[in-house]
Amino acid sequence: MELTLLAHALAWTVLGLIVLTTVVPVGTKYPFMAMASIDSVIPFGLLGFLFVLAYPEDRRIIALVCISVAAASESLALILPEKGLRVERAILKVLATVSGLLLGALFMECILQAS
Repeated sequence: MELTLLAHALAWTVLGLIVLTTVVPVGTKYPFMAMASIDSVIPFGLLGFLFVLAYPEDRRIIALVCISVAAASESLALILPEKGLRVERAILKVLATVSGLLLGALFMECILQAS
């Protein structure tokens, strides 16, 4: 119970940070988010992992929402003037999200088996 409450708060915080770093111009991002691998992999993998922990009963809906957020974060580059759309970054974000979702599901199954 406490794990899901913490996961709820962290999952929505990570989602907010992803939206914030997507909308903020490139020059004003904090330094460690400037690297493409960290910007693309860590937050989206964490997003998938935390949302599976927060909503373990709704894995299909969570997977659809998280993958849509990952695709939309790179698709916003079409609307925002400072950004440039890069297909490989969109694919990397989606793959990171899927890996986070799978790791979260595996973690939840391990917790259920242990208890």
